[in-house]
Amino acid sequence: MHLYINTTSPFVRLVRLAIEEKGLSDKVELEIVDPWADPDTFLKANPAGRVPTLTTDEGHVIAEAHLILRYLDEIAQPSIYPSEDLARTLEIAAPALGATEASTAIIIGRKSSANFDTDMVGSKRFRSIASGLAWLDANLPRDFADRPDIANFAAVTLIDYVVFRFTDRDWLADLPNLSAWRERQKGHPSVEATMPYI
Repeated sequence: MHLYINTTSPFVRLVRLAIEEKGLSDKVELEIVDPWADPDTFLKANPAGRVPTLTTDEGHVIAEAHLILRYLDEIAQPSIYPSEDLARTLEIAAPALGATEASTAIIIGRKSSANFDTDMVGSKRFRSIASGLAWLDANLPRDFADRPDIANFAAVTLIDYVVFRFTDRDWLADLPNLSAWRERQKGHPSVEATMPYI
């Protein structure tokens, strides 16, 4: 399999966490691309120009993180959508995923408007991040050591992305439960292997 990635995308990280946890690392070739540069081979695979984009061994091209996660869950265990408490797991994951969407919207919005952070849309996006983190503080996902799932994937991805991208804010200062949860994930192989960087 072949996966187009960049090193900062939280959506790429969700997929890479699944690849690591499912033991598929040696079966997936990673190719770093700059999606803003529109390289020809990348656009041929995914005309939308978005990462992650996965090409399967059979030659099928799957774009969008959640669709790729669905495919990976079909071909390898453990499932990141646990049947025993699926609704609760998804309930925890949803605000984290929404806050991650909001955080990337800010980064992209800044490319088109110098005042994006303080305009109506930017302010709402920052509120979404804060409320998503507060939700997680009151509704902690399982630790990775207990079970990898979409909720802890979403939580660690959100936390690390906002810390990485918005260095002027101490996002976890008033969130002691979430702060302690993130501390417990340190050293977990998939978490360390997929940290964002420039």
